[in-house]
Amino acid sequence: MLPQGSTAFFQRRPGVVQGDVEQVNVRSGRSNTRFHIYTPPGYDENLAEGYPVLYLAHGAGQDDSNWTSRDNSWGGSADVILDNLIAEERIKPMVVVMPNTSRCASMTPTTPGGSDACTDLFKNTIMPHVESNYNVVADRDHRAIAGLSQGGFVVFNTGFANLDLFSHMFSYGSGWFASAQSQFERNFRSVLQDPETNSKLNTPIYMAAGFDDIAYSNTRATLDILNRNGVRTLTQEHEGGHDMDSFRRHLHQTLPLMFVNTEGCGS
Repeated sequence: MLPQGSTAFFQRRPGVVQGDVEQVNVRSGRSNTRFHIYTPPGYDENLAEGYPVLYLAHGAGQDDSNWTSRDNSWGGSADVILDNLIAEERIKPMVVVMPNTSRCASMTPTTPGGSDACTDLFKNTIMPHVESNYNVVADRDHRAIAGLSQGGFVVFNTGFANLDLFSHMFSYGSGWFASAQSQFERNFRSVLQDPETNSKLNTPIYMAAGFDDIAYSNTRATLDILNRNGVRTLTQEHEGGHDMDSFRRHLHQTLPLMFVNTEGCGS
């Protein structure tokens, strides 16, 4: 992982071709869903194999614009990070969807196979629109989900609860609060104790937090539950707090892990 305070990886570089970011609004019934979407440099609507897709969730008090914002405090510059890594040939070109989950993200663990607001939003609105309008591969091996802080709950409630849809999960500065930890272990027992779960994870579940992160203890407790149940995990602890300096570094570290394995982590 890059050291605390690193900046070069999310700065524009001469000669690096830029991808595109657009804001999309989708009408579904009486509601309007907004998200930002990144398409990589040279995006080809007719590329035969299509592109893998990362669904990237924001934190509380943010919206779908933060991950690509240049704001000094809470801008993620995710598109620049992606452009630079693609130019370095460290990642495959991918489409990145950054939805507005502010109205659906829940700090309460859902029940796998059940219905919750964010999963419904993904399954009924966001994913169908993306898969109908962009050249992405519409299968679980080519779908990843990641999120910072509150977005980490989306990773678990929409990703880990639906391993038929997603095969990669990355949580940045997040974890269940003490009041929800036993409920998580109880509600997710069918997934936690399923001997096939690790085979369905194309990367170990990634959880990262800085030593000064307000979510550090929640991250550790959630990892303890996963590890106690034999779920494969990848842990990153580091100097830093609950801020975009950390979350940008998490994104930079995890992008090269995505879409390079389809065999699962069962062995």
